[in-house]
Amino acid sequence: MDSSLVKATSLVTEADLAAAPRGMRFARLDWLSQYALVAVEALGVDFDSLPSERIGICLAARAGSLSTDLEYWKGRAIVGGLSPTLFAYTLPSAAIGEIAIRYRLTGPNLCFVGDGEALLAEAGDLIHRGEADACIGVFCNILTAAAAEIIQAAPVAEARAFFLTR
Repeated sequence: MDSSLVKATSLVTEADLAAAPRGMRFARLDWLSQYALVAVEALGVDFDSLPSERIGICLAARAGSLSTDLEYWKGRAIVGGLSPTLFAYTLPSAAIGEIAIRYRLTGPNLCFVGDGEALLAEAGDLIHRGEADACIGVFCNILTAAAAEIIQAAPVAEARAFFLTR
């Protein structure tokens, strides 16, 4: 069996997100996608030097897209109604799409809702089965104050990422 190696890791908190470059495209993303992208950027991996179709992405979102879903739902009460731009982010897998677009990655991807315990094993499995030569793993724990109040939890905003290779 092939062995895998974690080449890079990152942790992104609210302070890191505040310091991230803000372009027009970045500003329209939901928090989950923003944190995921900044965490992947913090890995410092030169994805352009790797075959894009052989890099997988595994993402776990502890609360799914709950915070974005709540913001989207609030739109029904405002003039103009629900936001079609925000609608695109009402699935936690949207963050995978944003990572793939940013780095032009076309390899396999998986999205989980819940804790990130399975991420490393799933990323390793993609590599060991020969579906990918490397894999980005991202765990996002994003819960706005409004969403936290609904589920009686503490607000949190952080993302962790790793880059796993053969």
